[in-house]
Amino acid sequence: MLSLRQQKLLHLLMQEEEALTGADLASVLQVTSRTIRSDVKMLADKLQENGANIVLKRGQGYELIIEDYKYFRPFLQEAIVRNEDYAVPADPAERMDYMLRRLLLSDEYIKVEQLVKELYISETSVKNGLREVKKVLRRFSLDLDKRPNYGLKIIGPEAKMRICMAEFVFHSERQSYQALPSQELEIIGDILTERTKEAAILLSDIGKSNLITHIAIACKRIFHDNYVSMPKKELEAIRAEKEYKVAKAIVLDLQKALGTVFPEEEIAYIAIHLLGSKIISYQPTAEINILDMIERDILELSKKLLNETENIMQLGISDDEELIYGLCLHLKPAINRYKYGLSIRNPLLKEIMKNYPVAFDAAILMGKTLKLETGMAINQEEIGYMALHVGAAMERKKSKGRAKRCLIVCATGVASAQLLYHRLHATFGSRLQIVGTANVFDLHKYDLGSLDFIITTIPIKRKLTVPIIDVNTILRDEDIEKLENLVIENIGSVIKYIRQDLTFFQQDLKSKEEVLHFLCSNLERLEDIPADFQELVEERERIAPTSYGTMVAIPHPIRPVTKNTLWAVCTLKKPIQWGDSRVQFICLLSVQKEYKKDLQRMYQLLVKISGNAALVERLVKVNSYEEFVSILLPLEE
Repeated sequence: MLSLRQQKLLHLLMQEEEALTGADLASVLQVTSRTIRSDVKMLADKLQENGANIVLKRGQGYELIIEDYKYFRPFLQEAIVRNEDYAVPADPAERMDYMLRRLLLSDEYIKVEQLVKELYISETSVKNGLREVKKVLRRFSLDLDKRPNYGLKIIGPEAKMRICMAEFVFHSERQSYQALPSQELEIIGDILTERTKEAAILLSDIGKSNLITHIAIACKRIFHDNYVSMPKKELEAIRAEKEYKVAKAIVLDLQKALGTVFPEEEIAYIAIHLLGSKIISYQPTAEINILDMIERDILELSKKLLNETENIMQLGISDDEELIYGLCLHLKPAINRYKYGLSIRNPLLKEIMKNYPVAFDAAILMGKTLKLETGMAINQEEIGYMALHVGAAMERKKSKGRAKRCLIVCATGVASAQLLYHRLHATFGSRLQIVGTANVFDLHKYDLGSLDFIITTIPIKRKLTVPIIDVNTILRDEDIEKLENLVIENIGSVIKYIRQDLTFFQQDLKSKEEVLHFLCSNLERLEDIPADFQELVEERERIAPTSYGTMVAIPHPIRPVTKNTLWAVCTLKKPIQWGDSRVQFICLLSVQKEYKKDLQRMYQLLVKISGNAALVERLVKVNSYEEFVSILLPLEE
């Protein structure tokens, strides 16, 4: 069995082809070099019996050698997949998660001393973790009751307790508890499927999973005499809904199968979850346009959200009918979830935020418009689902293959320009739209903002707003390869936005607030930015921290506000806390209001960086702009 830290150590060694020094590993895992040596020794002892080994290369560091996958794969499954739930949490965020789940699952008071023993940490560290637990509980209208000589216990409304349990016990990334045996969960799932199908209620897979979870929690809580309460007026309103009858049928089946008796308030509670989980009522045999089945107010609201976002971000997806349809289907149950204070799990949230940051920012803007229009404030989970719909629309737009637009600049005559034109057309076909040929003196006649790049056979010494690609009049293979990279959307040209006067290395800053103030102040000193720029960056951070793991944060204003696209890069001497993550590499990004075609490529570069722990480790050690750019340049290839 491996500890969480040893699992992370193994993961780092597996993902890196080159050796990693003890100092590198210590920095990433936030421990001392001595702890790394101890962990490596223990891990190596376990690996030697399972087809692998860790070798120390003099002057290079530690390297994982896998000698026999036949033994190594089962070891991974046993040591990480099956036994991960029993490992002692290794960092503050994991310890907070452990304490929260431990308290949620206990009907008795738990002493601080007990948590100290279980976590092998100091009493001060436990109390720091409990402060974070209280912050989480406040989101659910719950609190920690502290009684002398007894300890701590979570108190609050039963319905809120169950929602919190669903979020942090059953849907935790490191789930270690089931309310009911798997066989009984299957029974709940079968009953739910049969009754919702019979009632012509369509549930999404996540909606069904959430509902099974809430019913399982209800069964367990009822067994221990913990019941939800509901005002009479609200109960009567729920009784009038079609979903109440379905919930009653589900409960009758559950009572027969599991022997659990559900009071009327508990039936209404299941009905509320049905209202929050269903996609849309439908008639399987009817051949009608599904958009005609959506209430007009929901359809108009979806279009409003999309149009307002399009006005700001100009993604070119406002006429995507599949996107409008997806937003409508999400909004209807989302409104019910908000009305009744329900939560929805989004297991893809972190991946969406990391890999589709543009779509996530678009969904944030939709959330702001939604609050203005309805007063409904949605959480990160809901925003993540809307981002999925936006991201899918962006991918559809990309797959339609908008041709890259270019201008040919040639000084050797019409014939050579035409030769170059036809060779490019023959090579790239519909992927490349050549808007014309020109000489250097005619460049001012063209709208450069509408171009993706300029292809030239002569040097252009003027600084332009689009990439300039130098080629030979008679195209060679290396010219074709250079152009191919641009036509297929490589990330190369965006490195030009990293300016030397906006790079700050090895800064001694202690908090997220200090970093943001430092970067925004330097931007203000060097560029014409709005007076409320830092406030807009902080507003975006309040919705969801822009730390995406691997020590990287990418703060940016909630909407484009600057005349020029700006990157300000900062590395820190020591990592700081940024949301739930530790961060040492920060890139403050501001995209200009009117020219956005590089936005996605910028994020692609940053996602590429944040997904490579060893690369980040190299970047945070640099002391000069030249060294920094030299590390990034290979990413262009």
